[in-house]
Amino acid sequence: MIVAVCLIVTVLNLILTAVLFRQLGLMVMGSARGADDSGISVGRRLPALDLMDARTGTAVNVHEQRRPQLVFFGSTTCHECAEIYPDIRYLEDHYDLRVVNFLFGADLADVVTYAGKREIKGPVIVATEDLATTYDVEVNPFAFVVDERGLIVSKGLLNSRGRLIHLLAPVLRVDFDKEAVRENVA
Repeated sequence: MIVAVCLIVTVLNLILTAVLFRQLGLMVMGSARGADDSGISVGRRLPALDLMDARTGTAVNVHEQRRPQLVFFGSTTCHECAEIYPDIRYLEDHYDLRVVNFLFGADLADVVTYAGKREIKGPVIVATEDLATTYDVEVNPFAFVVDERGLIVSKGLLNSRGRLIHLLAPVLRVDFDKEAVRENVA
């Protein structure tokens, strides 16, 4: 009986830990660092790296645009990532916002297929552990908002429309109208 109770408590502890890690960002890679503390500091520039769009093979420069940018880190297996893409597409259609998508996936084909399914418009970069380390991103979905000067003005976990609006507040006053209805994610 005691063994069964210990086993149940251990399983519940593991589930609770996983939920906190994913949803709240309270634990990041086994540390006490919060998800919003991840990433390069506000006020700095993102690293200028040689990046390539996975769909077109063209070079992607996170510094070439002189308009607000959302630099989004997601995964092809992340449910929250899939849920936020309709709102990101809405912003691309209705605001002068460039979105650069870093996607973790099984391989190039997985990332390209996912981008097609989600109708991703901006550049799509296959994310790697090295890229995540360079950008100091430890969780996803995670985003940086970069202003027209190329400086990071906000960053953090991006798992809801409210968080998206909050992160974009320094560069855009976002107003989702009635037509911006969330799609069902399969």
